[in-house]
Amino acid sequence: MANHTLAPEEDYDVLIVGDLDNSGTEQCPRDDATVLLARVVPQLYTTVFLVGLLDNFWAVLILVKYKGLGHVENIYFLNLAISNLCFLLTLPFWAHATSHGGTLGHPMCIILVTLSSVGLHGEALFNALLILQSSLVLFHVSSFFSAARKVPCGIITSVLAWGVAILVTLPELLFHKSRVGTQQYPCLLSRPHFLSGKDTSWEHSLTVKTNIVVLLVPLLVFTVCFVIFLRTRKTLGSGDRKYDLAKLVFAIMVVFLLMWGPYNVALFLSTFKKFFSLSDCRSSSALDRSVQVTRVIASTHCCVNPLLCVLLDEAFRRHLCCCCRLGGDTARRPPEDPAHDRPREGLEQSTSV
Repeated sequence: MANHTLAPEEDYDVLIVGDLDNSGTEQCPRDDATVLLARVVPQLYTTVFLVGLLDNFWAVLILVKYKGLGHVENIYFLNLAISNLCFLLTLPFWAHATSHGGTLGHPMCIILVTLSSVGLHGEALFNALLILQSSLVLFHVSSFFSAARKVPCGIITSVLAWGVAILVTLPELLFHKSRVGTQQYPCLLSRPHFLSGKDTSWEHSLTVKTNIVVLLVPLLVFTVCFVIFLRTRKTLGSGDRKYDLAKLVFAIMVVFLLMWGPYNVALFLSTFKKFFSLSDCRSSSALDRSVQVTRVIASTHCCVNPLLCVLLDEAFRRHLCCCCRLGGDTARRPPEDPAHDRPREGLEQSTSV
């Protein structure tokens, strides 16, 4: 009798466990934001591409033709616009892939991943260089650091920054090539191509690299330089050219951190979700959606910097009006333009906008 009742109890226990597991998986579907992004991304990216192409083109034209490259700040602003254009040129292709629900081919995906990654890392590095340069101007640094305020040093640091941006992109390209030969996966900007791979060590290292270059380095530089700015603000008037330069540069960095910060945090939590006890189905699905949504929002940042220059830089507005006239003496610079329009005063006097 005991043996007769024991066997059904064991089978009954196994059936209960199986039913509970199945019900648990059914209650947590793995939905994502793909359908929503397919509706929003094409129109959004097309608008951002047109606006960004126009305002970044005018920014490059004004910096080269009117403001000139006789000051380090202008060199960094020019490279910042170029990095925005690198990222911007990829948006139509991502929009097309998202709207048609397909995947991009391997050669095209390699090109787009390279342009977007180099553009993003370049923008982060040139934002940090702009912050450092404005702090040197405000702090009246002399002797050794005075060389950093000269044009040759600006050119050298710009070349080094592009080199670093390319170097930090190489691991992503190597990982991308290694996956193409083994499996088919979507090549979409709304989600990093290295996320949710089988090799978690690659995922972890690439996520940490992205967070360090795009978030931690700009944030650390911003924090240190902002303290310097607060200490020197009392000695400068609201109309001081150095003060106006600092306001513009710090506004550009703040907007960059606000738009790209949430994406980097979501990417970090999604990659290391096991360490934060977020690996259950519901939390993992929410993190995946947050990575996609924040990535799309952050991608619109590539058209913001020239708009900030129009709002906060009076000289930029005057030059823009001069360019838009396209008649009369457009080659003549507006009178009394602050700092950047005075190359005859010496390249070493890079202490104003």
